[in-house]
Amino acid sequence: MKAIIVPGVTDLNKGDQALVWESYRLIKDTGLFNDIVIVNSGDTEEETNELSKQSLEHGLVMIEKILPHPRRGKHKDTDHIEDSKIETLRLIKNAILDYLRTSFILMFCNYKFIIKTFFPKKIYQSVKEFISADAVFVKGGGFLHAYGEKTAPYIMWYLLFYIRLAKKLKKKVVFLPNSYGPFEGLTVKKQIRSALNELDLIYAREHVSAESLGSLLKRKIPVETDLGFFLPIGDRNKALQVLGKYHLSENDKMVGVTVRPWRFPGKRNSSELYNNYINSIATMMEYLVEKNYKVVICNQSIGPNSHEDDRNAIKDILSKFDHENVIWLNENLTCDLLKAIYSYFYFFVGTRFHSIIFSITSLVPSIAIGYGGNKTNGIMDDLQLDDLMIPIDEVNSTILIQKFEKVVDKYTITKKKILDSKNFILDSRIKLINDIRSLYL
Repeated sequence: MKAIIVPGVTDLNKGDQALVWESYRLIKDTGLFNDIVIVNSGDTEEETNELSKQSLEHGLVMIEKILPHPRRGKHKDTDHIEDSKIETLRLIKNAILDYLRTSFILMFCNYKFIIKTFFPKKIYQSVKEFISADAVFVKGGGFLHAYGEKTAPYIMWYLLFYIRLAKKLKKKVVFLPNSYGPFEGLTVKKQIRSALNELDLIYAREHVSAESLGSLLKRKIPVETDLGFFLPIGDRNKALQVLGKYHLSENDKMVGVTVRPWRFPGKRNSSELYNNYINSIATMMEYLVEKNYKVVICNQSIGPNSHEDDRNAIKDILSKFDHENVIWLNENLTCDLLKAIYSYFYFFVGTRFHSIIFSITSLVPSIAIGYGGNKTNGIMDDLQLDDLMIPIDEVNSTILIQKFEKVVDKYTITKKKILDSKNFILDSRIKLINDIRSLYL
């Protein structure tokens, strides 16, 4: 049988990469599918090669995407906080055209000769892949959320397109553990109800999202573990070699940090909130250096667009505070090797949530800065580590330092608490595999 994983792989985002790799491994371990392919994320040939190289080397097989991103691979580094008016108009034009094209595809997807007549060969080939598939899996992650933006109706169309296509073709659809919500904006709730109401299996990765989506769909949404928790750790000797390039060793007392550009969707004072976030991290780094820690800033995501490129936020921080004991680990590493590097840290402060998952599964005490829906607060609450989470729009250096000092004072107890929190994930992967198998019994 054949399985397709959507919405795509993004090798530049190591959390996303981990979710795709673990989705692939989970599906393969069901023993049901001898053909597993993944929709690519690239909007240009150059971007496709960049986004897929590590996954192809890992053994994954790609197919071309059907619905491109409105940006079309054009990402301006200067727009990592907000888009210019000209760029916004370009995105709107592309979105309208894409909506019309994909509506046509949904209308005639069961008629291959019509798709072949009206669309390029690569889109026709990808539609054929969906026609021949037995199941479509939505990879784990933070998938469906909208904050009331004017663009929310198209955002939902974009996110739900492959689910709509699979349902039109009468394929089994499985939503692997995801976070959902909030669902603010014109048509958002209506679109989600229409697309998700009759799926074969759907899971949330934490209880906040399960309750949010369950209330909307009026059905119980089971909770299973975020697939990032299952990622095997990479080669720790290779990790030491990478650290050695930056004159770091396992004997150093290192505090890892991940940051990201964030636009604070739905907020009118987004620039002010972003500057506060950057200044808070910089002030905490200054405190850590004074306490003789080495601060290691890591690239958890370097694309595919400027808003998802952590290097832009890192540069913003280093413009505020720079020191010889602040080390930027400026690398493009695979997710498993990055996890191995995190395992050598004494402490971690992470905005990218999968950097937190990588660190706490390596038993490294961590503070999570939450953004983007329910994922951070929901998962940290399920782990009973909610006292180590701060919403990004409430972050300040005083709170960060206080939480750090509290953990250091009870460091051994905190590590034990993290170890205990891992126990609940042990059976989750087996449960997911058995549930998928049950669809074919």
